[in-house]
Amino acid sequence: MHRWTPIIFVLLFPMLLSAQVLSSKGRFSVEFDKGCAPMTVNITELDTFGDVTRQYYYFEGADITNNQTFSYQDPGVYQIVQVVGVDGIDDKTDTLFVEALTSLKPQVLYSKCNGRQISVTSADTYYDSIRVYFTLNDSVTLINGQTGSFTFSTNDSQVVALKGLFQNADEICSTFFDNIAPIPVLESPEIVNASVKETCKDLFTLYLELDSIDSLINYRINLIQPSPILLFDGYLSESTIVLNDIPFNRQNYCVNIEAYDPCNDTSDFSENFCAESNDLSLSPFESMYSIYTGSGIYINLDEVGSGSFKIFRRLDQGEFEERSNQTGSFTDPVGSKARRYYYQIDYVDSCNQILYSAETNPPLVEVDNVNTNTFNVSFIPPNNSIQELGVNEYHTGNDFSKTSGEITQSNFTVQLDAKDGSPRQFVSASTTYASNGITLNSNAVTVRHELVVYVPTAFTPNGDGLNDTLELFGLPTEIATTKIYSRWGQLIYSSDQASPGWDGTIGGSAANEGTYLYEITFETSSGEIRTQKGTFALIKK
Repeated sequence: MHRWTPIIFVLLFPMLLSAQVLSSKGRFSVEFDKGCAPMTVNITELDTFGDVTRQYYYFEGADITNNQTFSYQDPGVYQIVQVVGVDGIDDKTDTLFVEALTSLKPQVLYSKCNGRQISVTSADTYYDSIRVYFTLNDSVTLINGQTGSFTFSTNDSQVVALKGLFQNADEICSTFFDNIAPIPVLESPEIVNASVKETCKDLFTLYLELDSIDSLINYRINLIQPSPILLFDGYLSESTIVLNDIPFNRQNYCVNIEAYDPCNDTSDFSENFCAESNDLSLSPFESMYSIYTGSGIYINLDEVGSGSFKIFRRLDQGEFEERSNQTGSFTDPVGSKARRYYYQIDYVDSCNQILYSAETNPPLVEVDNVNTNTFNVSFIPPNNSIQELGVNEYHTGNDFSKTSGEITQSNFTVQLDAKDGSPRQFVSASTTYASNGITLNSNAVTVRHELVVYVPTAFTPNGDGLNDTLELFGLPTEIATTKIYSRWGQLIYSSDQASPGWDGTIGGSAANEGTYLYEITFETSSGEIRTQKGTFALIKK
């Protein structure tokens, strides 16, 4: 590897032999009128005025000086004004404009060739020409569009130096360096996958995946259908390529890629990658599904490189309303996760045409209360692109305890269980797919679990050992007070025991047969105080 230093360039870069640039009246000249800052000009005096004074302003506002050399440190356009000290002439001044520019890196295109050759093409419009140094002693001068090449002796990374040149100026602009790794053999990459999709109506896009690329190799991509058509000629920065608006006749096709050698005008070709043209659609709904999540409803869609999705949403049987456009999967925030939402999605191409439409919804439930802790549930299965029947389940309870069961019909009844929480529970459903392990959650409807203490509708205090006392069942804690009233509202019995065990007597005497009222005040496991009232019958037989 060659290492470059500014001192070496000062010693090795020759001065350019160029014509002098004359002032407007021809009384003086400079070697060049354009170069890179810092730029030094040397004035050669050409007039025939003899032994007179000649002084110079090198820019507007500068002090006048006798010096014939001046250095411009900053970029800009400057006017040199010469003033001659001679009588008898109308105009004692002469002028010349010079321009100092910023040193910029010359624009070039490198291309690797066979046998460690490097091709360099000037793409520079800033300088009049550029000089490319392959080694300390090997260089080439190029104008825009010209190409030079060089063969390195090893495969090691090499330093290539670039310098911009302006006409009439010596090499006063900065030197820039690139590291290039030549290759012994130029080889094309292999095509891993290729497909043609109709991304707009009658407009086709080629999607190409290569196993590797080198950003300094000139590649050409050819479509064969059946005659070869050159689709691309240039340099690649990624191994995944998308070529839009390609010529395509809807027939089976082949694609190949060639690594082009501009030094020798040869190419190395990949194997042909061939495919049928029976699937030209870029369907964005191949993996579509929707699911209720903690932040809304998530809708899974394929990511699209062009075009967008128009999203429409409706609530239950309402009208569809347009939502924000999307370019892939998204989460739609919803106000209540108990409500049932449905979606219509239109895939609009970059030509603003609707190519595909689809509808989706998560699994949905509708819940109606029919009795204490008993609910009718209507189940609506999910609508998506998953090509299999899922397993549907219902769930009652809360985040800490749930009761689940398989859904076998669209309408069914669920019974809330106190162990799953009280009073607030949820009724929801889910659908699980075995092939991909995806579980889709439905909306969750809030229901109230009523904590009910069981009191017999009747008891028979006749001493036969069966139902001789009134017992309570289902108290959540031992903290409870039970009061019994006659039909006229007179308190006849009170107990603070969890099971009061009233034997049907009032003050030691048997109570009359008939209907009595009870009032139970109890504490739940969460510390809530509740009251339950009702009636029962005392029967003598």
